[in-house]
Amino acid sequence: MKTTYPPQVYQIALTYLTDVGPVKGRKLASFYPNLSDIFRLAAFSQAATEVLEEAYKTYLICEEDQVEILYFQNSGYPQRLKHLYDSPLVLFKKGSVDLNSHRLVAVVGTRHASDVGKKVTVDLVQAARKDEVVLVSGFARGIDIALHKACIENQVPTIAVLAGGFRHIYPLENGSFVQPILQNGALLSEYAPHIPPTAYHFPVRNRIIAGISDATVIVEAAEKGGALITADYAFNYDRNVFAVPGSLNRPFSIGCNQLIRSNKAMIYTSWEDLMQELNWQKAADRLALHPDLGNKLFTLNESAVLSLLHREGQLSFNDLAYRSEIEQTDLSLILLNLALMGMIQPTNGDGYMLV
Repeated sequence: MKTTYPPQVYQIALTYLTDVGPVKGRKLASFYPNLSDIFRLAAFSQAATEVLEEAYKTYLICEEDQVEILYFQNSGYPQRLKHLYDSPLVLFKKGSVDLNSHRLVAVVGTRHASDVGKKVTVDLVQAARKDEVVLVSGFARGIDIALHKACIENQVPTIAVLAGGFRHIYPLENGSFVQPILQNGALLSEYAPHIPPTAYHFPVRNRIIAGISDATVIVEAAEKGGALITADYAFNYDRNVFAVPGSLNRPFSIGCNQLIRSNKAMIYTSWEDLMQELNWQKAADRLALHPDLGNKLFTLNESAVLSLLHREGQLSFNDLAYRSEIEQTDLSLILLNLALMGMIQPTNGDGYMLV
C-alpha cells in the first residue's frame, strides 16, 4: 500500500468509509483538517488500507477520464449546496460551466412527457436564453431530456445531474447528448465514473438538482414520482418551487396541481413571471429604479454588496458573504449601514434586495 496519497484520495476515501455520511464526514473533517489523520484512528484503521486503495483507483480513473473532483471545501463546489445538511462530501464533474453561476434554475418532470409538457419546456428554454441562466435537470427520459435537448439547440448552458458514474450513462439512448451538453454545460454526479446507477441513486440524486438551483420548475408530474421528490427537496431547502398547472383529467398534471393546492409551489405561467418572482429583473431596469447607485459614494465593500444586489436582485446573507468574500461580522455591519442609508431592505428569510 502507498504510504501517502494526493489530497483528493483522502477526500474520496472519506466517502467510502462505512457509516460515514455527509454529517459525520464534515465533523471528522473539522476535527482533522489533515484528512490522512482520520485513517489512523482506531475506528477506521482496519478498513484504511482497503478504502484508500479503492479511493486511489477512483482518483486514477478520474485523471484518465478528465473528471474534476470537487470536495465540499473547494471553491468550485456548488456553494448553494455546500451548507445543506445532506449535501455530498464529494462531487464529480465534467464540463466547464460554473456550478456557482449567478442564476441556476432546475426544470424537471415525468418520464412520460406529453407533447404539451415538451412544448412548455422548449418555450421556457427559449425565453430563458436572454437572461444568462443555467438550467439544471436529471438527464432522465421525458421532461428532463427535453430540457437538455432544448438547451443544446438554443445554446443555453445546462447541467445534467446523473444517478451514476459517467462511464455508465443511463438511459443509453441519451448518450448522444453527452458531448453537446459538455460543449456549453456540465455533467455532475456524486458517484465516481465507474459506479453504475442503482434504483436508490435516483431519488437521492434529486436533492442535488434542487440544492444547486435557486428555483425548481415542475413541468409535469404524476401523483407520485421523482419530480415530486425534487420538489419536496427544494421546498425543504427553502427554495422557490413552481409548478405548471394542468387539466384535471390529465394524470401527469395531478402532481403539479397537488403542489399548487398544498402551497408547496407557485403557479408557473411564464418565464417572465418567474423572473419577477425571483426579483431577477434586467440589470438596466434595476439601475433606472436606483439612480443613487451612481450618485453616492460608498466604501469598497459597500460597493461590492450593492453591485451584487444590483446584478442579482436578491441574495441571502450566506450568498452575499460567499460572493463578496467579506467576513460575516463585517458584512452584518455593512448591511445595517446600507439599510439605514435607505439603499437595501431585508426580504423573507435572510435575504436582501435594493429598496
